[in-house]
Amino acid sequence: MNTHPDLLKLQDFLRGALLEPANPHQPAVSGSDTSLTWQQLSAAVTYWAQRYQHCRQPAGIPVVLYGHQQAEFAVAIYSCLLHNIPYIPVDCIYPQERLKEICQLANAPYYYNVATKQFIATGETGQVLAEKDLAYIMFTSGSTGKPKGVQIGRESLWHFMQWVRQDFSLPALPVLMNHAVFSFDLSLIPLLANLAMGGHIVLNAKEDIADANWLERLKNHGVSVWVSTPSFAYQRLLSPQFNSEYLPELAVFVFIGEVLNKALVKQLRRRFPQAKILNSYGPTEATIATTVVEITDSILNSENDLLPIGTMMPDSRMEITSEGELIIWGKNVMRGYLGLPQENAAKLLRRESEEYRGYKTGDLGYLDELLYCQGRNDSQIKLNGYRIEINEIENRLLDMSGISEAVVLPLMKPGGGVLRIAAFCVTGLAPEVIKTSLSKVIPSYMVPSQIITKDALPLNSNGKIDRKLLDTQARTH
Repeated sequence: MNTHPDLLKLQDFLRGALLEPANPHQPAVSGSDTSLTWQQLSAAVTYWAQRYQHCRQPAGIPVVLYGHQQAEFAVAIYSCLLHNIPYIPVDCIYPQERLKEICQLANAPYYYNVATKQFIATGETGQVLAEKDLAYIMFTSGSTGKPKGVQIGRESLWHFMQWVRQDFSLPALPVLMNHAVFSFDLSLIPLLANLAMGGHIVLNAKEDIADANWLERLKNHGVSVWVSTPSFAYQRLLSPQFNSEYLPELAVFVFIGEVLNKALVKQLRRRFPQAKILNSYGPTEATIATTVVEITDSILNSENDLLPIGTMMPDSRMEITSEGELIIWGKNVMRGYLGLPQENAAKLLRRESEEYRGYKTGDLGYLDELLYCQGRNDSQIKLNGYRIEINEIENRLLDMSGISEAVVLPLMKPGGGVLRIAAFCVTGLAPEVIKTSLSKVIPSYMVPSQIITKDALPLNSNGKIDRKLLDTQARTH
């Protein structure tokens, strides 16, 4: 059987990067447990695979990796990639019940406890995956109430690594900050960029980040690349040390996972005047990210309230339907959801005229030289017969002087329909002042009936704004 050229290229690259590193004595991974040079990482990757062999699993059986920001977690992921073992990352901040459910859904007979360095039998009977040469399966929240597994092929991963190395303006030997749990694909940007460029990834556990001296850890490691959601960076602005004088090596910010707004970029410009700020976009189903753009001063000073998400990666294109939905066609599109044929039929597209698969994102956007994303196709609501765009209210709030962050939520009735609109704002302004200002720029029926001011917006385990928690707070406020 002929092996796809991309798979051979990936394998050759991984073998060289991990078994014959160019800078063996340079730091490779610093985790919550230990730090490893590239030479030590090479040995650890080989040793992990030798221990996994004792599980006696045939090719194509997935293994679940269960841990939190340890260097050993990175070792396990790199070893799985090198030895063509499809892996499923699950962070231990999730309950054991979720771990058990994912093992069942994936028919994974073993999970690796990263903290204890043990392979644990799950009691599941292993089944070889129908999709060959998968790099990983990333489980996300599912509309059915059960998590759904996004299957990403090794060819897509190789494609992504080349793109990051080429188009993300990274330093030659980057020192990359990672805050995201490994079950959130944002974490793969620094993890794979580190592998692609022979750099150094600094992993940060929850307890590290909560420490008042956390930025000192980044300073000591000389972090040069920041990868996070916008919300995570916003919360760091509360620290006066979050600036270029304290973190002189920090040269590139990469944002993904949420809408990046101008207010954050302007504050980062003041604190890190020489740093490049990149905005990236892409659903999990399209291998982490699919667009990127550097936010220049001309973009920042444009009249458009939205910041662009950029241009497409090579071997991919964006189709925009008449309804404004973004459809990604490309080598980076997933192989499908694990064991969900109906979901695949609804979301994956194939056409004779297209070389690669298409994915219906459910996001709305438009093209104006660069691509723009305007939110979800379900963000439009009706309240008392009026059609309202939630994104417009959020943008109006963010335009106000004195408001640094804003989230607007439609509170739904149990039987469907919108009960009322609530807004959460990080500001010192009084709610009535905000309402008065809003009523001057949008119709009265669009002004949220409930405005709650906060010192900071809560984040979920993936570093995104916790909208479910805010919904609960609005209902009990």
